[in-house]
Parts: sequence; structure tokens; C-alpha cells
Amino acid sequence: MSDARWKVSLLFAIVTISIFFSIYLNSDGILEGIGNQKGARMGANASNSSVLNIAQIPDLINKLETGDNETKLDAASKLGKLGKPAASALIEKIETNNSSSERVNSYVLLALLETRDDRAENILSENLEKNLTSNNTTVGSISEIQTGREMSEDILQAMEAKDIEVRKRLADSIDREYGNKTDALEEALKSEEQNSSIYTSIAFSELEPQEPGNETEKLFKALRSENGYTRIAAIMALGERKEQAAVEPLTNTILKDYPLPKNSAIIALGEIGDERAIEILLKQMQSDSEYTRSLVAISLGKIGTERSLPNLISRLRDTSGGVRSNSALSLGKIGNNTAVEPLILMLESGKISNGKAKDITNSNSDVRKSVALALGELGGTNASEALTGLLKSKEEKNNVRVAAASALGEIGAPGTVETLKGVINDNSTDNRVKKKALTALGKTKNQEVVGILVGKLGNREFGATAREALMYMGESAVYPLLENLKTTDKRVKNEIALILIEIGDPKAVKPLILAYQ
Repeated sequence: MSDARWKVSLLFAIVTISIFFSIYLNSDGILEGIGNQKGARMGANASNSSVLNIAQIPDLINKLETGDNETKLDAASKLGKLGKPAASALIEKIETNNSSSERVNSYVLLALLETRDDRAENILSENLEKNLTSNNTTVGSISEIQTGREMSEDILQAMEAKDIEVRKRLADSIDREYGNKTDALEEALKSEEQNSSIYTSIAFSELEPQEPGNETEKLFKALRSENGYTRIAAIMALGERKEQAAVEPLTNTILKDYPLPKNSAIIALGEIGDERAIEILLKQMQSDSEYTRSLVAISLGKIGTERSLPNLISRLRDTSGGVRSNSALSLGKIGNNTAVEPLILMLESGKISNGKAKDITNSNSDVRKSVALALGELGGTNASEALTGLLKSKEEKNNVRVAAASALGEIGAPGTVETLKGVINDNSTDNRVKKKALTALGKTKNQEVVGILVGKLGNREFGATAREALMYMGESAVYPLLENLKTTDKRVKNEIALILIEIGDPKAVKPLILAYQ
């Protein structure tokens, strides 16, 4: 190698080594710089994420009120993780509701608990007391006011279903009679929610705008219209308005008018609920029309006087299953124990044995369902025994067994809890029957059933039913629920907290605060 080439190679090697050592000596600074840049980016991302989460608070609070149960629980959990900013927004929401006397959404209070904010205890205490007062002063249903006793939701729903059914039949008859002229009236009759103003508007359609008199006087004028459908609208309006002064005019309608207004008047007299109508209604029970007799049975139950008992009991042997079913429900509503044995006999005579029943009409599931619900209202040992047999029988239709479970819960006789537990634990039992059995356990208000119901809270099929049953138990469930707050299952713990908030017992405040610290 020449001198010149050797010198060039040596110089290149020296430069390369110098660069390497320079990089090595400065590597800590370079890495530190890279780390600082990365840290800055991570800090910015964290800050942006925090801002984003806080910005989600209004949407999450909205989900507490509009979502399904799963969505609400998830929103409460997310708000809890946001801490103080979420707590402040929740408190503002609660104070807004309190200022307008609205009951605070229980999920909002649960979310506040989840934030672990120091202000939660006082706010929770105030709102639980409000919930308790609200629960204790809930206005009873119309049936409770009329009869002086509380009636089960199931029998009220069954009677409402009968109301809707007979009004639809009336609407269909009007359509056959008048065609398109009466579309508005037919629609009003078929509506689940009855509105007197709609009937009133139809009844006034033939009157002059400046017609003298108040609305009741104008409706009485409409009763004298030449058009039958106008008279029907006026009749229904008077019934929905519960106009006591209409009893005599409606009685005259029954005596003198043709079947459509006459049947409308029977419905209206039941809505008015005046005992003066009993005599004319009892006479109409002799009608050849199954539909008319069905209407009378319903109206007699709504009026609720014991003067109707002999007639309604005799109609348990009517040729029509519909009349028997309606009569049974009305006997349950009136609440006289004289009806217990005739109702039990209906169940026995309708029982299928070797493919046959002594009385085929009494084997109808709608009839048997109505009888079961009626026995639940009347109560007693004999009724309880008959209903137990009905619930346990795999031969009965599910809707009948559902009614029997509900009725047993209403009576709450000794042995009922074990019967209901047996049904719930039977794998071959339909879920609809099991759900009603869970509801019935709540109706017994027996503290021993709380553990069973809590055990179902995390179940997607039965959780909602168990929750409602525990809330129905009210204060009798509080101590067992407080014991179950110690669970490590967060979902179940949240469900228990919600139930305690709904019940509103002040004893739950401190245990709830401790459970979420």
C-alpha cells in the first residue's frame, strides 16, 4: 500500500472512532430528551382524556334516567370513577329535582354513592326520608277508595282487560251499524286510556256553538239526539265523568233505547258507581244477551255493594264462560267470603281427569284464572289449599298457575313460602310461573325470603322480578338487605343499594356510606 493511501485510511479510522465516542458520551442526554418528549406527549394525552371524561358527565347523568337497568348501572359506575366533578354535577341535579318536589332518580343517588364524596351522606339521608314519605303516602287506587281495602294489581289488571274487551265489542257493533260515520267514537272506545273529553266533543258535534247550559246540561241534551251514536258518546262521557245526576237518565236509556245505547248505559252506570243503579242492573242480568249479562257482571263489581252477591254467585253457573269469569272477578272485588265455596267448586268441577271435566265451561283457562284471582282477594284456609293445588298441577295452563301464584302471595298463609320455593326450584316449571312465584314471595313480606330474592338479583332472567319483589317488601326487607350489602359481587351490591334507596328507610344511610367507602 502506498504512503498516501495508508495515511488516508488512518485518518478515516480516527474520524469514525471520534464520532462513535461523541455519540456514546451524549447518549444520556439524547435519551433524556426523547423521554421528556414522550412524557410530554403522555401528559398531554392524559390531560385530554381527563377533559374528555369530564365532558361526558352530562351524557352519563342522562343515561341514569333514560337507559335500561344495565346502562344505568354502567353509567353510575363510570360517574363514580370521575369523583368530585361528577359528584358536584350529580348534587346539582338532585337539588334541582328537590326544588321542584320531584322524587330523585335512585340511580342518581347510587352514582353519588359511587363517587365517595363527603357530601353524599347528608344528601342521601334527606332523599331517603323523602322516598319513605312518598311510599307511605302513595294514594290508593280507586278500587281501594271504593272498597276500603287494597286490591291486588293482578285482579285490577284482569278487570281492566275485561273493560277493554267489552268496549271493543261495543265499537265493533257500532261499526256494523253505522260504518264510517262513527270512526272517532270507535277509536275512543277501543283506547286503553279512556278520555271523557273525546266523548264529550263527539256528543257536542250536533249542538250549536252558542248552545246554553254547562257541559253536563249539554250532555243531557245530547242524550235526546236522534242519532244513536251521538247518544252513545254522551252516555260514555257521563260515565267517565262519574256524573251522579246521570243515573236516572241512563236508567231510562236502558229501559227505552235500543241495544247499543242500552249496553253503553250499563257500562256508564258501572263507572259512576252509584248504588241507585243496582236495581236496574239486576233486572238486566235476566237478558238473553250474553254480552249484556257480561256487562252487568262487570258493572255490579265496580259498584261493589253486597246486594249483588246472590245474583253474582248464581251467575257462576251461567251458560256463558265470559259471564262466569266476570262474575268471579266482581265477587273477588266485593270481598265477601260467602263466595269462597262456590268459587272452589268451580275449580273442582272444571278439573280435567281422564281427558274430561264435570263442567267443561269451568275448565276454560280464563274462567279458572278469574276464579284464582278472586280467591286471592277473599283469602282463608280453604282458598289457600285450593290455590296450592292449582299452582302445583302440571295439568293447568300457565296463565292459571300464574294467577294461583299471585293469589297465594296475597293470602300469605302458613306453608305458602315453601310452596312457592318448590315452584321456583322446579326446573320443569315455566319461567312465567317462576317469576310470579318470586313476586308472590315478596308479597308475603316474610324476612326469610330475602336471601332467595337476593340470590336472583344477578340473574338476567329473574333479576328485575326479584328487585320488584324486594321493593314491595318495604321496611320488612331492610335489615336482611343491609346484611347482604357485604357481598363482594359489585353488581348485586349495587342492586341492593338501589332497593334500599327506593325503600327509603333512614337506617340504611350509614351502612350504604360505609359499603361504598
